[in-house]
Amino acid sequence: MKRFYAILLTTLLLGGMGFPLLSQVNPERSVMEAPEKVKIKMSENRLTIENLPKDDILEIYNIMGVKVFSRRVKTGTNEYTLTLPKGFYILKIGKITKKIAIS
Repeated sequence: MKRFYAILLTTLLLGGMGFPLLSQVNPERSVMEAPEKVKIKMSENRLTIENLPKDDILEIYNIMGVKVFSRRVKTGTNEYTLTLPKGFYILKIGKITKKIAIS
């Protein structure tokens, strides 16, 4: 009987601490499939966005929080020439946020 309570107590403690007792598997996603990371490159005044998974809105804010550029971007690779003054900016595409510098 003591062994039963020890196993029950251990199971409750491990389950309550966030350790899953069963592994969770997503059946819709293949093990071999790996999502490609979105790459954002800034070279002088050219902005390149690679591996964008879906169409979205590109927004660029200055360091004061004012939106200075907005444009719809398409899936895949995109390249834009920005005509913004030199400085630091915050770039946002959907849930992706990145700091960029224009020199």
